[in-house]
Amino acid sequence: MKLFLYADNLNPTQLKRRAPEHQFVCKAYLPDHTLHFCRWSSQWRCGLASVTPTPGERVWGIVCEITDEDLKLLDECEGEVPQGAYRHLQVTVVTEQGEKILVTTHAATPIGKFRPKEHYLEWVMKGLKQWQLPAECIEQWQSFTPR
Repeated sequence: MKLFLYADNLNPTQLKRRAPEHQFVCKAYLPDHTLHFCRWSSQWRCGLASVTPTPGERVWGIVCEITDEDLKLLDECEGEVPQGAYRHLQVTVVTEQGEKILVTTHAATPIGKFRPKEHYLEWVMKGLKQWQLPAECIEQWQSFTPR
């Protein structure tokens, strides 16, 4: 299965733990969506990112080929969020070359509005840099830094 990953799942340490058999396919963005922090993380003690439809915006990430076992591990989120907090969503992403690909991603069932904290954002930034995502992506994440 092709899965679009974004946010903390881009961190190489987390990705290896949650999807050990993943195979990188490409960098891509999810058009007409933006990031929001609508789930609370007891592990991070802050808001967790999800995607929400927003015309004209986009969320960068990567597409990986994953196994059914990897998907199960990703869905469990290491027991950090309640079962069913994230749902699978069929979306069309756009690659750097402009090709459109139908993939699956995770989107949260919102429970409120929460702020991310610096340690969570730094964790995500390691992933953004690892995958060499575009400057606009890094700037978007930097804009969430608490002031």
